[in-house]
Amino acid sequence: MVGIFQTNCWVIESGEDALCAVVDPGFSPRKIWQMVQQLQLKVKFILLTHGHMDHTLGVRYLRRKSKAPCLMHPADRPYQWRWFNFAAPKCVPVEDGQSLKLGGAEIKVIHTPGHSPGSVSYLVNNFLFSGDLLFADGIGRWDLAGGSFREIVKSLKEKLGPLPDSVEIMPGHGPVTTLGIERSRNPILGSELQNSAILGSELQNSESGGESRGVRPQFRSPNLDDEA
Repeated sequence: MVGIFQTNCWVIESGEDALCAVVDPGFSPRKIWQMVQQLQLKVKFILLTHGHMDHTLGVRYLRRKSKAPCLMHPADRPYQWRWFNFAAPKCVPVEDGQSLKLGGAEIKVIHTPGHSPGSVSYLVNNFLFSGDLLFADGIGRWDLAGGSFREIVKSLKEKLGPLPDSVEIMPGHGPVTTLGIERSRNPILGSELQNSAILGSELQNSESGGESRGVRPQFRSPNLDDEA
């Protein structure tokens, strides 16, 4: 967990080959890099679930240190935040259905717009890095620039619908949960995925201004100071 927005930054380790991917380095890039070095890992990818500053602020430093490419869906390029004279990092585009190889592990890109137009989730084995799409007992905001309640519900229904209950959700903020738990108690995801007939009126009201075994990767979320 890093920064004033308490963003979850995840480090995905591929296993025996000592490669890793860093997901959403929002703050404290020096300490994230120090942790990667202590673990003797080589950063292959810097993965962004979306372009908001609390998920991207540390990209420039990590890219300079690791020489690894930053990956983000191009639809978020116009919506990257520019607070505090922050210049948005240049990233390699990813697309829905794309597969990334991290050693013996495979990372699947799933385009899940709604919180932002270019929001994506990354599926690794039975783990979904959902960014600000889905949280424990909640979903991401849709009232920011480019956000859409219609799209976020569509992403939950169509993109997460086929996934099994056992999938572990590694969110952009807050504690880890599972898809099964959220289907049973998350008021949006449970009702919308299990009873799509509710969709119409909810969407119209909210759109106008609401708010293998093989290699088993390991995941770490550093609990770091608010150092940018």
